[in-house]
Amino acid sequence: MREILFDLRPINIELLHFELNSAIGNNFIGISTDQSLIRVVVKDVITVEQQDLIAPILSSHDSLALTLSQQEEMDAASNIINVKDRLLSSGLRDKTPAQIYAQLENQIDTWASLSEAKTDFKIWLPLMAAAIVWMLPRNN
Repeated sequence: MREILFDLRPINIELLHFELNSAIGNNFIGISTDQSLIRVVVKDVITVEQQDLIAPILSSHDSLALTLSQQEEMDAASNIINVKDRLLSSGLRDKTPAQIYAQLENQIDTWASLSEAKTDFKIWLPLMAAAIVWMLPRNN
């Protein structure tokens, strides 16, 4: 095992790990940083060709880009915020659970088609989920 050292620069360590692993494969072990260096840890058996890939990957690395999992996490957080905002601006905000249930039951009774049901559920289900999450106790 050996370390290849680079001057510290902004990186998205998760994305850089993915990029290096994709290029080098099994000979790539990991990345670490300190106050002044980026350490790329590789196996001793790394080929010259694989080692020559590391510097260009680091120089072209976009520290603001996200991995798929990071983007999904941001999207999920944004969706939670958007649903909570919709809940707060909806007619459900000041209703008790019994009133919400009664309103939903009345709405269901008026459905004449599956299409109407789907339309209502696209509105109601996220709001009900947000209401449940909103009412859960927060552990501080």
